[in-house]
Amino acid sequence: MNSIFKTNLKHFAEAVSTTTDEQLIPVQTCTEATKNALLTGNKIMLCGNGGSASTASHITNDFIGHMKNWTRKGYPAIALTADISVLTALTNDYGYDSVFSKQVAALGQSGDILWGFSTSGNSKNIINAVETCKEMGIKTIIFTGKAGGKLKDLADIWVPVNTDEAMLAEALHLFYIHSIAESIEYDLDPTE
Repeated sequence: MNSIFKTNLKHFAEAVSTTTDEQLIPVQTCTEATKNALLTGNKIMLCGNGGSASTASHITNDFIGHMKNWTRKGYPAIALTADISVLTALTNDYGYDSVFSKQVAALGQSGDILWGFSTSGNSKNIINAVETCKEMGIKTIIFTGKAGGKLKDLADIWVPVNTDEAMLAEALHLFYIHSIAESIEYDLDPTE
């Protein structure tokens, strides 16, 4: 087996196995806040850059589609990373730092939730989106690496993973959010 694969698998397993119950408290807080937003008729907006943009789009599919319950109604979720026309127009006209905050201002309303993904915690366009959310009464949940960067202090709920290595952090984010989405579905629409 390839030594890089084994090394990465070992690092992933270490990051998971050394995660404490205390470090998982924000995961439960995120689950409850997101579930409550959905129960009150609000939506989830999601954003990230690069691989994290794919994570935002991926979990949007799972909210709108399903995790395990194929018969449930979809949960309202919007990946702010998915509309290439909007992304390129906003970037061209306002700069990339405004690409998510402009969408939040146009699409968001008080009571909504923003999930942001930034392995460094320092993505300027996500910081700007969080600041717009604060002005609009939108709760922010930010997934980062272990250090958290600037976003750890700006987020309403900060969900760090137990590594600062970008590739592993992205993989752990996907594991966390799948677990969160499955928990929400289990509570709101359990399979019969």
